[in-house]
This record gives sequence, C-alpha cells and structure tokens, in this order.
Amino acid sequence: MKQTLITLKNSNGMQVVVSDFGARLCSIIFSTCHGPKEMLMHYQDESQFVDDPFYVGAICGRVSNRIGRGRFGYDGQIYQYSQNEGEHCLHGGEQSIDKRFWQITEQLPSSVTLTLSSPDGDNGFAGNVNIQVTYRLFEDNKLEIEICANTDKTTPLNFTNHAYFNLAERSVSALELCIDAELVLEKDAGNIPTGKLLKVDESESTALRFDFREPKSLQQTRDLDHYYVFYKAPRGMRLVAQLVSKNNGVRLSVFSDQNGLQCYMGGFLSAPFSPYSGVCLELHNYPDALNHEQFDSILVQPEQQYKNTMILSFTELD
Repeated sequence: MKQTLITLKNSNGMQVVVSDFGARLCSIIFSTCHGPKEMLMHYQDESQFVDDPFYVGAICGRVSNRIGRGRFGYDGQIYQYSQNEGEHCLHGGEQSIDKRFWQITEQLPSSVTLTLSSPDGDNGFAGNVNIQVTYRLFEDNKLEIEICANTDKTTPLNFTNHAYFNLAERSVSALELCIDAELVLEKDAGNIPTGKLLKVDESESTALRFDFREPKSLQQTRDLDHYYVFYKAPRGMRLVAQLVSKNNGVRLSVFSDQNGLQCYMGGFLSAPFSPYSGVCLELHNYPDALNHEQFDSILVQPEQQYKNTMILSFTELD
C-alpha cells in the first residue's frame, strides 16, 4: 500500500502534514524570521517513512517507552509482550501500530482523524483496542494532538507521539530547553526505570545535566534519554516544556495532561540522519509502570476511555 499524506493549513501560512502510515506527524512548516521553515527532523522522501526504524513522528503504543523484560503479571496471569529491544518491549513491540496503515475517518482543511483497531493478543497485549488520533491546527498556530482509545478487556495503554523537533536547526545543540519538572526517573543500564525518583538538581554530572527548570542550552548535555515527572501531575492541561531556537526566532511551547515526558536527544540516530538531529518530547505516563506499584497505573478497564492530549504552540520570539 502507498501511504496517504494529509496537509492541514491555517491562514497564517502554518502547514502540517500527517500520514496514514503510523498516524505520523511528518512535517510542520512555520514562518520564522528567515521565512517558512521546517520545525521537525523528517525524511526528504516521504516513502522512507514506511521503512523507518526511528519512530519518526509516529504514534507509539499500545504502551510507549519500555516494559522491562516485556512481562507483566495481572490477576494470576503472566503476559509476555513482544521483546524488540533486547529482552525488553519498546513502543508496543515488533510491527506495532507505528508500522501500520490507519483509516482516515474524517478530514477537514484544518483537522484530520485517523483510527486503528488493534486485535486481542496483538504483540501479546490483551483486549480488542480501538484507537483514534485527531490532529487539529488552529489559527493561533497551535497544533493539538488528541489520542483516545477503548478496550473490551483490562489492558495497559500508554500512547505518545514521537516527533523529533529541531526548529529548523541542524543539531539540537543549537536549541534551549525548559521542562517544568523537579524529578527525573533513575534508570538502569537497559534504560529501564529502577523505581527511584531523583531530584533534577541533585543528580547532575559532567555528561548529564538534568535540571531544565530554567532554559538551558542542549549543547551542555549529551545522551539524554530520561523521563521527567511534571510538577503537581496530573492536573489537566498545562504548560510543561518549551523549546527555543534563538537563531530562527522560534519558541515551541508544549502543553500536556500527562504525568511527564521522555526527553530523548536522538543520540542513536543514524543514516540518513545524524545523531542529535532532533529532540523528542514524548508525552505519556510513567514508563514501565506495569512493574512499579508506586507509579500511577496505566491499566484501562472496558468501561473507561483512555485519553492523551498534547498541544504544540509555535510563536515568534519577541
């Protein structure tokens, strides 16, 4: 199958391109002080998204981020999920929802809704799950991404969007980042949370500087791939992060209703990209929450609806 690309536009010249393959966010064009510029790391040829190993712009799940050993025990049963990162399950497993064609169910000039059905047993996950993603572009240059899902069996759900932002810079080292979080999850050598929460200002080293409560250049930090826990989370939609390119005069303000975000600087990117070509701000609830009772549960019951809403607001610097 050939992917279908949907272009959303507003009257300010902002343009967003979405693909039905992986319900991906492929492109965001925003008018900068140097003219219209691409805000995302993206493939030059859209056909490359189909063979993408980096989750570029994709909707990830059923459970984004990692599940340690790909295992989970619930109600007397052990569930073994697809192990696609060593012994761990990453972003829902092998051949997950990011590698499938979604159905376009509604398309308007400034919004598009895509749906996908994930069958019972998909990558080891229980329940038939119906997923809906809506991208809405507003006149004030805000892009809302709303992910909803329901299930017919108790099952974990924790979706995210995996866009790489560079705000038209060649490297993330040219960007400044601010995250409204005083805690970061400690992780082991396999990138699995240990369950311990570290204060961002008490866990810095030469290689990793975690404290982004005030804007800080990403040039000072390498190999960041950590989960930040927001202040007073969860408390509905609120400003949780900002990314700035002073060279291009652009600020990205990120709003979320989730517990935190995984900040990944793209250190493992390879051809056709270069390492650190884009930074991911993956908005979702705690990673490996299934194996840590102290984390908020990501189990969804049949009578519940899962929802994750994020807003990406682009503005020019004063």
